[in-house]
Amino acid sequence: MIRKLFAVLLVSSTLGISGCGYAANNKEIEAGKTMIDLNNMQNWCVGRYTFKLPKDAKMIDEIINYDSFKIESKAKATRADFDNAVASGIGNYSDGFKLLLEDMPVKQINNKVVKIFWGKLSKNRPTLGTTQVFAYVLDRGTLFLINGSYSEKFKQESRDGVQSLVDNIYARNNSKIPTEQGICFKNGFIKDDGKDYKFTKQKIGFNFATAPSVIITAETEAMHTPEDDLITRTEKNLKQSPNYSRIKNQTKDIRKGTKTINQTAPINGLELVTQVPMEGGTGIIATWEHAGTVKSALDPLVSITVDTASTANYVKTSSIPNHNTLQIYEAILNSLKKF
Repeated sequence: MIRKLFAVLLVSSTLGISGCGYAANNKEIEAGKTMIDLNNMQNWCVGRYTFKLPKDAKMIDEIINYDSFKIESKAKATRADFDNAVASGIGNYSDGFKLLLEDMPVKQINNKVVKIFWGKLSKNRPTLGTTQVFAYVLDRGTLFLINGSYSEKFKQESRDGVQSLVDNIYARNNSKIPTEQGICFKNGFIKDDGKDYKFTKQKIGFNFATAPSVIITAETEAMHTPEDDLITRTEKNLKQSPNYSRIKNQTKDIRKGTKTINQTAPINGLELVTQVPMEGGTGIIATWEHAGTVKSALDPLVSITVDTASTANYVKTSSIPNHNTLQIYEAILNSLKKF
């Protein structure tokens, strides 16, 4: 999948501004803006990478695809939550229209409670379409909801994959960084030594209660096929916008090019830091990306974006000064490493 995050942010931020855009003489009105504290940091991880964020950062969403499966998690779950989720899933395939193909009994695997079943979307035409697979895992108060699908050609591969996943998925406190190889995600961890390539894609976002224009996004993807680099891709995506000329005229690239981060464990990448107009001044969208190695589980793409020009929640002015934005961006990059 070609990521369009930077271009989308740039278009939405620029077009969301009414009036003249930049303040007079392009000078920002910094007085009264929040300064996000970088002296109190917390560990986070996504995929095979760990990084630090200001402790005030709150997770707002996450998307994870592992192998051919989507995973959701629920913390503070009970056995009743597990049973209810299973009953709901089974009930959905017992409605007279869908077909419950196979229903495995509940099992105990490494002190986890596990349930897997398979179904077809059409009871009357069971040979058509893909087979759906659902798995439920309860581990130490965290419930994992797993689903995927496969064509008959990949039946055994999918069955082996879901069994491996339920065997190797575990609950995790979000502030705890794993000490072994695998995939880190919200409330969980998948043990995976990376010897066999599996397509994996994650995106996680953070915001700040005291700085509503600030969104931090971390993405990682074990690439299946090569694609354009950050700068080339962004330019191509922007050119597809009918407002391309306006965007280019109203924004300014502050940094653009190669950047090696974390001198103690160097990772090469590209950065694109753009100043965008907002009411009363400007905001910044800063992205750094390591392209990774195609079909390498141990060297996935990783991307960090710090966006202080978000116009969500009807915000029209950047919550923090631009120099604080760059401080946050650099602090995250300097802490980013593989675990």
